[in-house]
Amino acid sequence: MSKLLGLAALAVVLGACSTTAPPPPQVASIEGGSAAPTTSATSVAGRPQWRLDSTDEEVKKLWFAYYACLGEHGHKMIPERGSPDQNSHTPQDKAAEDACLHTMPLEPDELDKSKNPHFLDDYHVYMKCLTDKGMRVHAIDPFGTGWTFDDGVTQTLSNDQQIKVEHDCQAQSFANH
Repeated sequence: MSKLLGLAALAVVLGACSTTAPPPPQVASIEGGSAAPTTSATSVAGRPQWRLDSTDEEVKKLWFAYYACLGEHGHKMIPERGSPDQNSHTPQDKAAEDACLHTMPLEPDELDKSKNPHFLDDYHVYMKCLTDKGMRVHAIDPFGTGWTFDDGVTQTLSNDQQIKVEHDCQAQSFANH
């Protein structure tokens, strides 16, 4: 789950500061439903894969299905968030993660450094887009691993606006190749 750059929009929802932390466990109360196979491609490994053009709701549904599986298999959960407790590392948690791996969403290939030879160039464009559209953020080291909000600066965009900017910039910046 360390390569979840594409879920930065979900992190923004919760006021998270960086895309390097695994944002999916921080999703606040995702409302019901399971991932619809028609909204995402299925990877070669059989895991659901979201696309750059997936809506936030589609991505949330994919993660919700994974979280539901983890909970059904006994992973310690954070009830108010409906997500796994990332600080819990019991043998039962590991067994649940292994049992549910087939339901854990994969990010788009464009966001995978090993599959996108233009990743760092695209990431430069992405960061410029975020700041050009009003987000007060900067890249963290090593470059391409995430971003964080600027310290001491009040964000002028609402959470909803930030989510839209992040989603739009990601789609525009990484879809160029």
